[in-house]
Amino acid sequence: METTAGQDRPIHRGGQDAPQYFRYMAEFVGFTQDDAEAIRETRLIIEKYIPELVGKFYSNLLSYPPTRKIFSKKGGTVDQEYLQLRMHHLTNFLRRTAAGVYDDDYASFVDYVGRAHTTHGADPKIYIPERYVIGQVGLIQHAISEALHAELHELYPELEARAARAWNLLMMVILEMLARAYSDERGIEGEAADTAVDPGSVHRLAVQIYEKNVGMYRSIEHREVRVAQEAEIGDGERKLVEVEGVSIGVFHHKGGWYALSNSCLHRGGPVCIGLVEGGVITCPWHGYQYELTNGELLLDRSAKLEMYPVEVRGGEVYLRIPMRVMDGEPVELEQSQALPVEEEQQSQQQTLRENEFLVAELLPGQIGLVSVDGEEVAVVNLEGSFYATQNECTHAYGPLNEGDLEGTGIVCPWHDSCFDVRDGSVIRGPADEALRTYRVVVEGHIARVE
Repeated sequence: METTAGQDRPIHRGGQDAPQYFRYMAEFVGFTQDDAEAIRETRLIIEKYIPELVGKFYSNLLSYPPTRKIFSKKGGTVDQEYLQLRMHHLTNFLRRTAAGVYDDDYASFVDYVGRAHTTHGADPKIYIPERYVIGQVGLIQHAISEALHAELHELYPELEARAARAWNLLMMVILEMLARAYSDERGIEGEAADTAVDPGSVHRLAVQIYEKNVGMYRSIEHREVRVAQEAEIGDGERKLVEVEGVSIGVFHHKGGWYALSNSCLHRGGPVCIGLVEGGVITCPWHGYQYELTNGELLLDRSAKLEMYPVEVRGGEVYLRIPMRVMDGEPVELEQSQALPVEEEQQSQQQTLRENEFLVAELLPGQIGLVSVDGEEVAVVNLEGSFYATQNECTHAYGPLNEGDLEGTGIVCPWHDSCFDVRDGSVIRGPADEALRTYRVVVEGHIARVE
């Protein structure tokens, strides 16, 4: 926050990259000058509804204890003076937005507002959880759509459609500008797309995926694979097999035989090694559950694991693996020529070894993965400092690089064990053994794990 010479009024500014980021996101979502013009055309309509919109906005915040406390005095009563101040700011922001001018000052102000809701703002004591920001932007977006519909639907439906589209796209950009203050993962983006894409080939691929999803393919043959002797898999037991690189779990359950893909629909976890209770198998990574007998996901019965026919004969267990082809020719994406990349960046990529990574590509709060003497090592960026530990959790060998960070702790995605990345010590079980740690050496733009 700055003050101009000879003035006491503060000037609020966001990050230096705010204008660039605003333009980048506007291009990404497809917000154009025509959209800005549609907003300007409906300015007077939105002005008419601003008091109603501001009232809805703050009525919602005051209705829920976590957000009401922001406007409450110590005794619990609403601080009306502060509430009026916030209403004044929101009114001005909506009027400014409805004017349809989105210059660098506007982008910087929106970025400043986002920071002000977090500890990155001028007052580090203020923190509004991101979920409430998302919810309130949605409330504004819906209220604007209702206002446009009420005023334009009967007489000017074409303008209603153009303005609704414009406001929806603009709100996407504003939401991202507000939300980026909550994460260090959002780096500075370029001003434009740097790779040419052929939409036609992507569309054809999407059509083919849809057709496959609804079964619009023909099976030309089945490959039969022997997986075990019947006696090897007792009732209530299972066996994992791999056929042409595909992992499959074969189950003997209550006298029946079932074979399911060993890849959870959520993030590809090894679902077939999970706990089976009452005919339901639970993925050990994130707890997604499936019916063992039909592969259906309990959260969404329309989604299911791939299943394979099982046949038992002569004391042997066989799988029938369908070899499928689509009715049309397979679609290959047309590879377009990317825009030139700086030669220095290309040489950096080419000279990286298995135990090295580019410093600029592992942002604060991110977890990377390298290899040291054939062993996977997780690398963490904590506020600009790099730490490295073994990637396998000491409890059940879960992949730590797929987990989350809690302060200085890295959390295993399988069973929630937490370790301090600085020294490998256990912060939270069920793990009881510390991680091995490694030294990270930074030399210029490249870091090396030793």
